Amino acid sequence: MSEKQTDFFENPDLEKASSSAGKEVPFFLSAENIYKKFRIGKTSIEVLKGVSLQIREGVWTALYGASGSGKTTLLDILGTISKPDSGSVTIAGVPVESLSGNDLVHFRRKNIGFIFQSYHILPELNLLENVMLPSLLEGEKSSGARARAMELLEMVGLKDRIRHRSNELSGGEQQRAAIARSLMNRPKLLLADEPTGNLDHETGTGILELFQSIRQHSEATILMVTHDQSIAGLADYTVKLSGGRLAEENIASNPL
Repeated sequence: MSEKQTDFFENPDLEKASSSAGKEVPFFLSAENIYKKFRIGKTSIEVLKGVSLQIREGVWTALYGASGSGKTTLLDILGTISKPDSGSVTIAGVPVESLSGNDLVHFRRKNIGFIFQSYHILPELNLLENVMLPSLLEGEKSSGARARAMELLEMVGLKDRIRHRSNELSGGEQQRAAIARSLMNRPKLLLADEPTGNLDHETGTGILELFQSIRQHSEATILMVTHDQSIAGLADYTVKLSGGRLAEENIASNPL
């Protein structure tokens, strides 16, 4: 792998956070006994029922299960977007519950890349501006953010579309842009929620090939949510969630 390719994923801040714990981190991502309820009117629905999950650094894990099994809720908690009712999450040796306010926001922006089913490409910005945004929010100079965004857009095959807005892009192009945006701050953790869910089979296959390239050419840790067991089988490791509990865990038969 070239020096430039490595630079797409290096994250000195996260390495510093991990080493500051002063001890070896056995798992890059660890969730312990996660419970989560939602209240709808007078009804309380228990979505996660004591989920524990450990993921080693650099592994592509697929979290699969039927609709309503709690996959997205768990992903949101692991990504620090929402908090569990009880339980703990540790990322690179950092207990997430120890962070709050601006510290939590900064940790999330610098260390976690998000890829959603619905792309979330802002219509008021062009493609280049959308991809630059995470870096600008972290205080990066415009020139540096632009240079990195251009490299990432070339990597995902969109260097000729940088001035286009979301209504001028196909679903596949928007998702490729979203992947580029997720890599802007050199995260070590990528969380993807049904990234092919809104795409046709051929376009979705291209997106999965991009994930395979990220997996092969970086040390990024990937956690992908999917309802499709065939997609889950592309990952190194699969975890099935059913009824808010882990039902089974397997090493994929065809790891990359």
